Amino acid sequence: MKRTIPRYYSFFVFLLIFFCCQIFPAIAQSTASELKSKRILFIDSYHQGYSWVAGIVAGARSVLEAEGIEMEVYSMDTKRNPDIGYIKQSALKAKAKIEAWKPDLIIVSDDNASKYLIEPYYKNVELPIVFCGVNWDASVYGYPYNNATGMEEVSLIEPLPKELARHARGTRLGILSGTVISDRKNVKNYKEKAGIIFDKTVFVENAEQWREAYLEMQNEVDILIIENSMSISGWKNDDMHQFIMDNTRIPTGTTQRGMIPYVLLGYLQVPEEQGQYAAKIAIDILNGQSPGSIPIVNNTQAYTSVNLDLAEKMNIIFELTFLRNVSSYRWKQ
Repeated sequence: MKRTIPRYYSFFVFLLIFFCCQIFPAIAQSTASELKSKRILFIDSYHQGYSWVAGIVAGARSVLEAEGIEMEVYSMDTKRNPDIGYIKQSALKAKAKIEAWKPDLIIVSDDNASKYLIEPYYKNVELPIVFCGVNWDASVYGYPYNNATGMEEVSLIEPLPKELARHARGTRLGILSGTVISDRKNVKNYKEKAGIIFDKTVFVENAEQWREAYLEMQNEVDILIIENSMSISGWKNDDMHQFIMDNTRIPTGTTQRGMIPYVLLGYLQVPEEQGQYAAKIAIDILNGQSPGSIPIVNNTQAYTSVNLDLAEKMNIIFELTFLRNVSSYRWKQ
């Protein structure tokens, strides 16, 4: 026997469809309107002229502006001022900014903001936190918290010494670094987590010490990894570039974006990845997801850069297949 659908059933389905078409756009519009009323404070451990920070901020803005969310940046400036007393005072000033501005959520970048601001004052409080740029292991600052999650910054160093070794006279590996917490933490994790063995490790505070160590290491190692220069007092870009062009005799490399003018080869993280991820997670949290339910992740994006000035000066020729997949750099005066 053929079954027929009652007329009232068809009418009920029509009403249900009509209701859904009306209510769902209204809910979406209401959610979007609520997001536009939210405010995010981005607390940067370093300073806005620093290219790494600029990339993270640009990445975050690209996501948040599309949603109409207001974001203000506050810089702690602790890369150029590594004194512990200064850092603690800067953290207190950032705390005062938070209390005065009253954001709905905080994004914090790099280690010092997490160590000196978030862990002592905002661990497991109501205010949600998204961190990024924390080197290697966020658990050293107690993460994850009930109110915090984010992205760790993992250096992509593993293939760098191997590629540099193709153009070196031997395999002795050295590293030249500043003394600030993030630089020392990187060097430690290169050894412990990436399994890189250094034959010589040197930490310096100023440009004079850096130049002296650089000259000595040209004879003491065959390959040299160079960390960030931002904490090196007295560093002048033009002077250091000329010094390096005059005195470099061994292949040099870095994982630090700002050091490309001073090394042969860079294997680099993408700072925009950190900012975009932090902003997307921030939106999820503002839409109701619990920070504690979101797992901490690592960065995955990378790019390679070759300094053609140094390559030509050292008569190093890279294979065409390698150069097809890298960006090239030349010093602009």
